[in-house]
Amino acid sequence: MATRLVPLLLVCAALPTLSQQSSIREQVSQQVWSRGQMMRSDTAPELDPMAARLEAIHHDAAEFSTLSASLQSELQQLQRGLLSKDLEQKLKRMEKLSKKLRQEVAP
Repeated sequence: MATRLVPLLLVCAALPTLSQQSSIREQVSQQVWSRGQMMRSDTAPELDPMAARLEAIHHDAAEFSTLSASLQSELQQLQRGLLSKDLEQKLKRMEKLSKKLRQEVAP
């Protein structure tokens, strides 16, 4: 009797999770679709690619400048013996931005 009851209980326990998976998939697909619609509605169809490139360069340069300023204070703290936990991440991000800007500006 117990051997017949165990598989039945397992099937009954699995049914709610199986029914939830399809609704989760539907919710995710609806969110992806709605985000795609929002992205399409935000971008103008007549957007100049050169203007978008210049805007991206300006954004990266501003981020590079902000990072540089924050790194100056962290490097001064390093001279006093205080090591910031995210110094390495900031340095890597600054390196990536400098490479990207160099490629964008180079002819």
